[in-house]
Amino acid sequence: MSASSGRHFFISYSRADTAQKQNIIKQLRARGINLWVDIENLVPGSPAWEREIERAIRSAAGIIVLLSPDSNNSEWVRREISFAQQNDKQIFPVLIRGEEDDSVPLRLSNHQWVDLRTHSDSGLDGLADALKDQLGVTVINKKMDSQKQRPIRWSSDDLKKFALPGLLALIALACIGGLFLLGSIVRKNIAAPLATLTGTTRPDVDPILTITAATSEPASDLSGKIVYTCQINKANNSDQVCLINPDGTDQRQLTESNDNQDASLSPDGQSIVFVSNETGHYEIFETDLSGKSTRLTDLKSTLGVPEISPDNNWIIFTNRVDNFDQIWLMDRDGGNAQMIFRSEGNAAVAPTWSPDGKQILFAVGKDLNRQLYIMGFDGRDPHLFSDQILTPGRTDWSPQNMIAYFIGDAWHREVWTMFSDGTGLIQVTDGDNAQSPSFSSGGRYIAFTGYTNVDGRDELSCEIFIMDLFSKEKLQLTKNDYCDYQPRWGN
Repeated sequence: MSASSGRHFFISYSRADTAQKQNIIKQLRARGINLWVDIENLVPGSPAWEREIERAIRSAAGIIVLLSPDSNNSEWVRREISFAQQNDKQIFPVLIRGEEDDSVPLRLSNHQWVDLRTHSDSGLDGLADALKDQLGVTVINKKMDSQKQRPIRWSSDDLKKFALPGLLALIALACIGGLFLLGSIVRKNIAAPLATLTGTTRPDVDPILTITAATSEPASDLSGKIVYTCQINKANNSDQVCLINPDGTDQRQLTESNDNQDASLSPDGQSIVFVSNETGHYEIFETDLSGKSTRLTDLKSTLGVPEISPDNNWIIFTNRVDNFDQIWLMDRDGGNAQMIFRSEGNAAVAPTWSPDGKQILFAVGKDLNRQLYIMGFDGRDPHLFSDQILTPGRTDWSPQNMIAYFIGDAWHREVWTMFSDGTGLIQVTDGDNAQSPSFSSGGRYIAFTGYTNVDGRDELSCEIFIMDLFSKEKLQLTKNDYCDYQPRWGN
């Protein structure tokens, strides 16, 4: 949907401030303000995302920027501010969280801003008056009383303080404009059909690599738990969720009925999210370590690979729509589920969080030839991680900013790792038909699915292994007459 033809105000915000944004929208609309909000007017992550945002800003009467430490660190919010300034749009900064020093960007430091951290009603009244004045609806001929509640105030620093930084900011804007155009070109590649490649595809590098000398060996971190899918009876479609310690002790089954899979641990290690077909659809459930489960979603769809954010506020997962998986995000309790990325004619699969929870790594493509992408956790700025990597599926991202993935044809798959800046590529496994890697909390070890009978192509010979990334010592954790797969390491 295109931007409204009426006089509206564009809202720029960080997804971390979604709850406060929703309340502000409700309050301003109650005061007669027409607002344009991206998730109400667009399909997040769609090819039209950036184009329609640009159109909405161009046609807006002004842009409201919700200021917080997260928005100050948001590249996309900064781009929206820059684009608004390039199009001579009036900017209305609104401080909703944090302190001035860590929430107000330099380019807005000499702007009048609204403080909603306290006295929000009077602050919203003042903001609504200013917005109406911008539209010519009312004429405000009064000076803000800085001794009262100060719903709108000037920044505490004298404007002279920002003369030199302001000049530098103008120079930076020219650079940012170039980056903005470049980013637009990169994102357009998402919408284009991805090349379909066949055969065993490996990165165009020497497979015999070692960790650089600059990387120090971390201490042993054989702690936490590993959750995985135990294929108790595939004939009866009864995959279950199982748990084991990294030393192979305390192996146990947590679920007992239906088909349950794609499990991962919460940040504190006290609960597990997974998908189950208990309702006839694959919905997301959560269970504690005793096996008591609660259903989190009712989307009546095919959901997969849920994973809780490091700050325990969100859950990322896939949702199959029209036979193609999309990346979705929802609140920790299962509310406000929404699509944040899709690629026309391609599947978007295997999302996993960056260590700081600000980005998402995922794979996009057809069949099992998928390229790795990284985007902001709000679905913004998706970009290709590497054009040399094709992976069938699940990846992981360690606290040391190392990314693990697996590549290769069926029965010839191996786990590789590399740093998130594209350096330090290493082949981890050799001859295990290894898949679904997952890092230990300290990043020294990696869990994966390996096959004990690769030569015989025995489908039931898949077991859970761990490997020390430095010594390459390997330990088989499970040994059953059925398949154990999809390991995810957690606290």
